[in-house]
Amino acid sequence: MSVDKNEDKGQQANGDKTQLIKRSNSNDDAINENSEKKQSVKSKENVESQKSDKVIISDTVSDKTEIKNISVNISKDNTESRSHSQNNPMTNSTLPAGHVVKSRYVIEALIGHGGLCDVYRAKDKVLESSGASNPYVALKVLQNEYVDQPETARMLIREAQHTQTLSHPNIIRVFDFGVDNRTYFIVMEYLDGETVEQLIQRSRPSGLPLQKAKVIFNQILDALIYAHSVDIVHADLKPANIMIESTGRVKILDFGVSKTERIKQDQYSAKRKTDDHAVVGYTPNYASINILAGNKPKREDDLFAFACIAYELVSCKHPYNRTTADLALKQALSLTKPAPLPWYAWRPLKEILSLSTRQSSMSASDLKRRLNQTLTPKLTVAALILLTFSITVSMFRHYENQHATLESVAAEQAKEMSHLRDLLDTPFDQVLPLLNSGELPPVVRAGLLRYHQNALLGDFERQIDEILNASNSEYPDYDKVESVLKNAAIYYPDSHRLELLNLDIKSSKRSTLLSIERQINSGLERAQYVAEDGEKSLINLYDDLNSIHTGYPFVPSSLASEVFGDHLKRALNQRDAIALQTLITIGNTFFASFEEHKQRLAASNSMKDAIEQMSAYLVARENGEELDYPQDAARVLYKNDFDGLYLRLEKASTINNLDRLVVEIDKLASELPANFNDIAELRFQTANKYLQFSDILLKKRQANNARSAMKKANELLQQIDRGNLKS
Repeated sequence: MSVDKNEDKGQQANGDKTQLIKRSNSNDDAINENSEKKQSVKSKENVESQKSDKVIISDTVSDKTEIKNISVNISKDNTESRSHSQNNPMTNSTLPAGHVVKSRYVIEALIGHGGLCDVYRAKDKVLESSGASNPYVALKVLQNEYVDQPETARMLIREAQHTQTLSHPNIIRVFDFGVDNRTYFIVMEYLDGETVEQLIQRSRPSGLPLQKAKVIFNQILDALIYAHSVDIVHADLKPANIMIESTGRVKILDFGVSKTERIKQDQYSAKRKTDDHAVVGYTPNYASINILAGNKPKREDDLFAFACIAYELVSCKHPYNRTTADLALKQALSLTKPAPLPWYAWRPLKEILSLSTRQSSMSASDLKRRLNQTLTPKLTVAALILLTFSITVSMFRHYENQHATLESVAAEQAKEMSHLRDLLDTPFDQVLPLLNSGELPPVVRAGLLRYHQNALLGDFERQIDEILNASNSEYPDYDKVESVLKNAAIYYPDSHRLELLNLDIKSSKRSTLLSIERQINSGLERAQYVAEDGEKSLINLYDDLNSIHTGYPFVPSSLASEVFGDHLKRALNQRDAIALQTLITIGNTFFASFEEHKQRLAASNSMKDAIEQMSAYLVARENGEELDYPQDAARVLYKNDFDGLYLRLEKASTINNLDRLVVEIDKLASELPANFNDIAELRFQTANKYLQFSDILLKKRQANNARSAMKKANELLQQIDRGNLKS
């Protein structure tokens, strides 16, 4: 199996591709068999469509990481190097198996090696210790030869920052990123499934049925709607960048491509090259005319790529036979409607795919709706010399104008030079007060900052280390750390060293928050509302979240919500006061904004005092304490039951109705003390109804039935008497 050479060259021109190879000993025969079958197909479309099964994970720095289920040859030029890599995948590995990154991620295996990055399968020790069923993550690591190139390291980290801002179920998640002892890394979720590219190949020759394809369309469009709403354009959407997990969920990968901002520089910061469009890569077969022309990517470019993918999904054919859009325009190629597509779905896709310099103004949400109708020390010294020279010239002219002698000018100059030497010799602990005094000329202040840069930055790092290693709290005080970094940035706003430290702290904070969030969701999903011995309660974990990040927007998972709803409903039906007391706290903390729980939570909160009283009584009884039964609390808890029974009593029109009612009364009485007044009153009213029926039956000369009703009334009255005796 081989890749279309034209496409391969286009991809090589637009970025390094890192291949993640899932090694399998049994795939070689399947590859050869698949290749022979494909060579027998005469259609140019099918021949050119035989691409490698890959998943682009994500790369702002034009390092595209491809996941492959089978080992294939990409091009003749790469055959030798790739063969070596496949035979011994750890040969070029930067990190050995068992290596621990950031004291957390344990390297297990190299699963990808490319021009800029290596990708590993790693085990997250935090997830493993919390009992997570799947503690694996994908760790993307910058290769050693690029570590000393700040712009490359920055771009890798910006990729993580970029993707991390996108929080959507259909976009791959980046959990963590940072630098650990010169190891620059990104931590991503480990995906299990197949790419849309593989799905298209499996669906040959007829394509995917429309209804199944729509499920994929909608998820891709949901991700684009979200990304476009925050002004993010993918710019390289294609079947290999879209993965379908084994659960059916679609994940869009490689969301790192976009214009990067130029960071402000000053004379003391590391120089940075602008990279507005230099790192943007794309795949020509799915690129719009706008992208091919080298223009800034727009939302419409994503929709063009989507339309090509949608066309392929339902037909297994590229709309322009894998010809790039600009060439298709020159050749005046026409579009043909795929047979499975109805006209209402074909019209918007045709509008987007039409080759015109004026792009369609359709948005992703519109399309979804329509598809679903139906500076250095030398410079500092130079600045000081220049300052001294300026002062000397100024003084010389002044004294010349005043007819002063050359001796006095020299003396003043010597004095100024002595003052400057004294400033440079200022003890380290007095540098910051001197800088903050406001008495120094700007150029002198800048020179002092540069002269003491290493010492000052080292002191800021020492302060941060003390905070991070403080033993008086379980979690680092990130607010204090951020305060130190903010103070340091006042003096060195563009320091690369501070920038990396700041990123590492943010990464550590986010990683800690995500770890706590996972623990809470795990507890909620398992209904572990009461802490086990030696473990923190869910409420305590939630307090930890807010102590680390005030107002942290924690949202429970859908499974956690479903489990809570079932438990709350059951506890209300069973009037389980102890369970309700716990569920009210959990509900008010985590589920107060959930529409599906508001009604039951409101009912539970209205009974809160009664629930607490009944819960206290039940706990005391279990401990052998003697307390009076809280009848008022019981009346609140059982109000709905009594109201329902009284309504049935009122509507009872036959002896049989009353007989069935008595059974329900006895069932309710079994849950309450024998002397519970409300039960006695209900029985009395029921007995009275029996007597009324008895009178009616006597008038109708039905003596036997009248006596039976009278007997049942007397039995109820006797039950009331027995209850009174027990009290």
